[in-house]
Amino acid sequence: MRRVLGAVLGVAVAMWCLPAIGVDTTLRFGRIAKLKDKDGTASDQVIVKFVKESGLITTLPNPMCPSASTIRLKTDLQDLLIDLDCSFWSTSGATGYSYKDKTGSAGGVTLIKFSSKPTGGKLLIKLKGDGYGVDPIDGPIASLEVQIVADGVGYCGRFAPPNSPFIKNDAGQILIKGPSAACLQPTATVTITPTITETPTPSLTPTASNTPTITPTASETATATETRTPTVTRTATFTVPPGSTATVTPTLAPATAFRLDSLALRDPHVIVPLFTTSCVDVTDPPGVAGISANGEIATLIGQDADMDGLFDLSLLALFRPLQQPPLPGADIQVTLADCTTPLGSEMCSPGVNTPSTITYSNQSSGVCGEPLPGTSGPGNTGSYTPGITNSSAPCFGTTPATITFPLGLFDLPLQDVRASGTYVGDPANQLIDGLLVGFLSEADASNIFLPNDPNLALVGLAGQPITVALPGGAGNCSTHDDRDLGPGGVLGWYFHLNFTAHLVTWTGP
Repeated sequence: MRRVLGAVLGVAVAMWCLPAIGVDTTLRFGRIAKLKDKDGTASDQVIVKFVKESGLITTLPNPMCPSASTIRLKTDLQDLLIDLDCSFWSTSGATGYSYKDKTGSAGGVTLIKFSSKPTGGKLLIKLKGDGYGVDPIDGPIASLEVQIVADGVGYCGRFAPPNSPFIKNDAGQILIKGPSAACLQPTATVTITPTITETPTPSLTPTASNTPTITPTASETATATETRTPTVTRTATFTVPPGSTATVTPTLAPATAFRLDSLALRDPHVIVPLFTTSCVDVTDPPGVAGISANGEIATLIGQDADMDGLFDLSLLALFRPLQQPPLPGADIQVTLADCTTPLGSEMCSPGVNTPSTITYSNQSSGVCGEPLPGTSGPGNTGSYTPGITNSSAPCFGTTPATITFPLGLFDLPLQDVRASGTYVGDPANQLIDGLLVGFLSEADASNIFLPNDPNLALVGLAGQPITVALPGGAGNCSTHDDRDLGPGGVLGWYFHLNFTAHLVTWTGP
């Protein structure tokens, strides 16, 4: 059933050669596949992202006219092939192409970003509205293959458990977290049919010649271990340290959502070598050699670099429900989300991770959150500049819990997590003086690696464990040690991050 992409089945009968079956380049770094099939086709949409894709490091085929190009979305139940209008393609930068059609006239395809880089390219595909809604992909499904063909060259990535877990998988919405894997490839079957041709000759001796007839057939066999993933029930999935009073809410209360619009690491600072001759602090802008930890986080929060209409990093605090002093408090879920631009009018929907839940309580006076004694400052004997901001009343503070905190550059598995913030307004439309404190063990830090960024490569940090950037960690160049004793007496670092947030529209459960 699956069409063989980019293949020209040539038969050299005289040489008795078998045809070659075209094999797509595998896209292995699919970040997310998000499909919606809601009532009313105008709200139907598809977003698929492949980033830092090793399959897109060489020169790409040119999809512009007169070349032909297609997009294909294939599940175990449906097969949607869309022929693209070549007139909507244009060049994008020195190594890429862009397809833009606001009307979605070709099967609802409104945007494609297709680019190559030596460090890994990018493919972004967006379908939306009535054009896609005519034949939408609906769930539940067992797998999804996403394929692009340009000028006869194919690229394909497959989302399927266990490689790509389903976050949602029902009739209205499908949300799959990468990475992707190789698509299933067809096989070829050759059938040779001999044909007898009688050639009249004076001796009436028949001459037999075999004319091979080659029939390529494509077959797809589902992997025997693949099973349907049930729809995710959104319940709390965190662990609680001994003695904690954190609780799990068995059912979801209505959510009031706040999106973090600033997030800054205050302690420990990020210390790196500069060309092996000195040791420098690159926590805050302007940084050195293009490296700034807080600058990078601010950029991710405030920009839409891939132009998909979504901020690159959206961290949400979901109050379930929002209660303010003098009410006692309830639960907060910390989660990644997909939030539309521009800033101040975001529409946010569930992201690719499972939310982490902690319990919060309110105060009408005093301080709800402050640094843990003896866990901040150079060598834990003083204070960094700027200092850590406390959360003062009217405010909330959470009970300790263990969660994985998505920082944008990487995820931090934090223990003894406490969050706090000051309400602005009643009902609140802002959170200020927010403080997040959590412990990262040295063992966990040694298994978290810095991205393969060109700027990090300049100072020899690309792909290294983050311990090399934390004072006291293995390979760090600083003269002081910022390690702390955490739960159970293990060594690591208490992270202190200040944040602010504002009210946004939440479209999830």
